[in-house]
Amino acid sequence: MFLITRPAGKADHLLESLDSYGIPYLYQPVITTQMVQLKPKDIRWLEQADSVIFVSISAVNTLEQQVTVKQLPGRLFAVGATTGAALQRWTGRQVIIPEDQRSEGLLALPELNSVAEQQVVVVRGNGGRELIKQTLAQRGATVRYVQSYSRLPLPLDGAQLKQQWQQQGVQCIVATSNEILQRIFGLVPTEQHAWLAQQHWILVSPRARDSALALGIPLQHIHLASSANDDALLEAVTQFKRNIL
Repeated sequence: MFLITRPAGKADHLLESLDSYGIPYLYQPVITTQMVQLKPKDIRWLEQADSVIFVSISAVNTLEQQVTVKQLPGRLFAVGATTGAALQRWTGRQVIIPEDQRSEGLLALPELNSVAEQQVVVVRGNGGRELIKQTLAQRGATVRYVQSYSRLPLPLDGAQLKQQWQQQGVQCIVATSNEILQRIFGLVPTEQHAWLAQQHWILVSPRARDSALALGIPLQHIHLASSANDDALLEAVTQFKRNIL
């Protein structure tokens, strides 16, 4: 049994695919997203930007509700393919997406190598990694954040959830961000973390793998999907089912 923890609104396609393959799962998001109202300066920065980078599909969806395509004259970048598809569908414009769908892959793009004296806006939620901003600033760009949404923890009973997951026979937990991984361990009482560590985990980045190791999950129980998009997650789930279950 797989436990899917992707936030509501981001998991629909993956769940449909699991249904079509007859793969049993439980679905339990542990965080949700909420739109943040843009400030006048945010809109001004978007209108003046040479490049606008979107780090998630939530960044696209919540910005779409607040600005028009004409207010995004700069080049458009997306960290992942799912985010890029949503951005392209909204704007009808070319979106630059790295093959390596992580911040590191984005920063390796030739289009972002020579950005001295350029204005770059990163559209994101609250918190997150600073790598994109730090690296582009080192390359001479002026980088600003526009926060179009916030991630909020769902009020859940971790002890009850763990009991339910155990009773349902969960063997593998799919966590698509480091924040979700940490939230699960924060929800479940400390004395029951041993059970979490005994499960297999499908994660999406080396950084999440390092966090999992620090939380006590054995390396042999950690499986990395090639990215956080639905196709990569489905491939990781089917491969795990084929090789381990």
